Amino acid sequence: MCQKVCFFSMNKLNNFIKAHKDPIARGAKRNVVYKINCNQCEASYVGQTGRNLDTRISEHKKHISSKSSSHSVITDHRINLGHDFDWDNCEILDVERFYNKRLIAEMIHINRQKKGLNLQTDTDALSRTYTDILNKI
Repeated sequence: MCQKVCFFSMNKLNNFIKAHKDPIARGAKRNVVYKINCNQCEASYVGQTGRNLDTRISEHKKHISSKSSSHSVITDHRINLGHDFDWDNCEILDVERFYNKRLIAEMIHINRQKKGLNLQTDTDALSRTYTDILNKI
C-alpha cells in the first residue's frame, strides 16, 4: 500500500497579480440596450444598438433637424411637448453581443418601463407568456 501526501497552496500567484484592462468609456460601448430619460417628465425611451452608444445618441439628437417626413417617437415628444432628453446620462440597461438576444433584452426592458415612449409594436415578438412572468417579478 502506497500512500502519498500532496501539498498545494491556495495562495497562487495569479490571485495577487492582476492585469486589468482599462474600462471602456460609456459612450464607446457597443452592443447595448440603453434608456434615455426625458428631462421635463417621467417619459423614457429604450433602444438598442450594435454601434457605439455615442453614435446612436448623436443620431437621436440630430433627427429633430432632419427633413424626414417620419419622425421617431423621441422627436415627436420633443416637438409636441417642447421637452428635451437627458442625453449625457443615458443609462445602459444591458450588454449583449448577439443581435437576437439584444432584441429580446430590448423588448423586456421596453415592457418593464412605466411611462415609455416606445411603440407597442416594439414588443410584438415577445411572447405573452414571458410578459406575464416578467410582470410578476
